[in-house]
Amino acid sequence: MHLATVEQDIEEYGFSIIRGFADAGRVAELSDLCESLKVSVETTGDDGIRRPRFRISDIMMRTRGLDSLVTDARLLAAFTMVLGATGRWGMNLSDVSVKYLTPGTGERALHRDDDFYQQLSRDHPFTSNALLALDRFDEPVGATTVVPGSHKWEQPIDPDHDRMPVEMDPGDLLLLSGRVWHGHGPNTTRDRIRRAFNVYVCAGWLVPGHTYKENMPAEEFETLSPELQELMTVGLDPSRY
Repeated sequence: MHLATVEQDIEEYGFSIIRGFADAGRVAELSDLCESLKVSVETTGDDGIRRPRFRISDIMMRTRGLDSLVTDARLLAAFTMVLGATGRWGMNLSDVSVKYLTPGTGERALHRDDDFYQQLSRDHPFTSNALLALDRFDEPVGATTVVPGSHKWEQPIDPDHDRMPVEMDPGDLLLLSGRVWHGHGPNTTRDRIRRAFNVYVCAGWLVPGHTYKENMPAEEFETLSPELQELMTVGLDPSRY
């Protein structure tokens, strides 16, 4: 991974695709983990047909199989680059989830992750998001869609704006600025799924989506790596000043 190239992409387009972030062996391990954790929930698709969907909640509370992905030095370096200087306040792990699209799943509207907070960020985004593809991403299967350059805009999101699908192979990673408009298309296939592990972080002075440390038994938290403990510890550290 060439961080300078990733930085240039983020500055120009608001997103970057890191090809071959995970090798085939790691993708296979993560695919097995994904399937072992999934829970079936029946929902109605855009065509009115009820089909099983899959949800995986509270991942970081249920498995330690993703710790090495969340704390991967390459990923943390990329997140730090997107968020800007984090040495003073650190970086919080806001969410870890799975994006699991089955046939018949409808599209997700354009949105901006930084809108989780009431005030739009300036200079650097408040948040950054990474999706590690476990399956082929293309338009028929409901690839992530982005509006290149929209991270530079301050106007409300136009849901009808043209967008482009992001095509990726298993093991590729999509890195997003929290300001870029994005969503995903519908899965119009009959027999293909589209899965990705999603790691979402925010600047350390913000309240994250999840407060992992507060919800994890203290004895389990103490077994985590120092890197993961720091990501899960919410609040400013006075020793940094």
